[in-house]
Amino acid sequence: MLGRLASTMGRAYGQTRLLVALSAGAARGLEAASLPRPPSISSAFDSGNIELVHSVCVEEAHEFSLKIKDDAYTHFTDKTAHKQWFHFRASGVKGAKCTFVIENAGDASYPEGWENYQTVMSYDRDDWLRVDSTTYADGKLSWELTPERDSVWFAYFAPYSWERHERVVAELSGPGALGAHSVIGETLEGRPLDMLTFGDGPLQIWATARQHPGESMAEWCAEGLSRFLNDADEPLARKLRSVATVRVINNMNPDGAVAGYLRVNAAGANLNREWASGVYEGYHAPTLERSPEVYYTLKAMDYFGMDAHIDVHGDEAIPANFFAGTEGIPKWDASLAAQLDALSNAFLRRSPDFQVGLGYPVDAPGEANMAVGSNAVAERYAALSVTLEMPFKDTTTPASASDPVRGWSPRRAEAFGAALGAALLDSAPVVADGRGKALPEGVVH
Repeated sequence: MLGRLASTMGRAYGQTRLLVALSAGAARGLEAASLPRPPSISSAFDSGNIELVHSVCVEEAHEFSLKIKDDAYTHFTDKTAHKQWFHFRASGVKGAKCTFVIENAGDASYPEGWENYQTVMSYDRDDWLRVDSTTYADGKLSWELTPERDSVWFAYFAPYSWERHERVVAELSGPGALGAHSVIGETLEGRPLDMLTFGDGPLQIWATARQHPGESMAEWCAEGLSRFLNDADEPLARKLRSVATVRVINNMNPDGAVAGYLRVNAAGANLNREWASGVYEGYHAPTLERSPEVYYTLKAMDYFGMDAHIDVHGDEAIPANFFAGTEGIPKWDASLAAQLDALSNAFLRRSPDFQVGLGYPVDAPGEANMAVGSNAVAERYAALSVTLEMPFKDTTTPASASDPVRGWSPRRAEAFGAALGAALLDSAPVVADGRGKALPEGVVH
């Protein structure tokens, strides 16, 4: 029996050696046949979006013809397939003169956004620089670069990954942190709708960000606000936490963000047109079937109360940071105007990157789109609600604030979010007066 066992083990060992030898040979054959690989384009990762149409590659020059993929189609409200966000990696390109051409840029949702725009690029996915060779002509966005590394990443704006979102939520609500984390609902694809809560003051202040997933600067800004609120050594943050309970939803559209969409969620819903019914004929919103992200946010606002709301976005065309108010809602009055003025003036003092000269036209009385988040929230609670817009490009007002190397960037958006926290503190007395609430002693106009 032992002899048969030894013979069987010997045959198995021999077969194993043969398989190893065959595998090594196959690997050597595969390696010899495929390396060095030709240059490649990939967007198969979190928030990736691009399609390679064709490429022409020679030893020292490569040209890539590309197309931005459509978002899921938006029925009922926008009635279009949006596109503008792109994010991809080019590999095997070190030392070669590379030309990248997005052939369908002219078909993007906001083609005016390409004027004076510069693509962002990174070698490490942390530091994102502007590509100054970017041009837009004849409906095509193009740029040239001779990469210093084998791989380089390009995007419409510096991406904000779902992994970073998870890490920030854990960090700011973990041991020693000041934030409390709660999940107020789930998306259509089952991702959590995360909320961070700071402070215990009487004013109920909300900040929502990234309803439009391609506006990644919104989540960078929300992170800056959240870190400001979490800073135990920052006296302004400490005071704000005593004045207000601040709830931050850093990413309202995680499904769209991961999918690499510009404007919509997994169902194709433009969340910033899902806050009320009666605007689009025969269309009811929000619903769990189409826009659960808005549905759960409104339920949470109803439950906890709402005294002031900042909805953080990015604008494709306007090279400035600005507020869009709710002057066109039926309940707009002198009190809401005073609260908006107080917040705007405070922000002007706290951040030289904020301005009031450039922005959207003000809605005429009664002409607001009530399906838009800030309008719907202001009307629902008769409270201050405002949209904060940041640029995909750079700030040209004031010109001294512009950065030719990075443009508007994650770090600047984070600092802007911290300045927003200080402005919320400064304007709290006016907001409290408008809401009929008393603030703790020591908080004065």
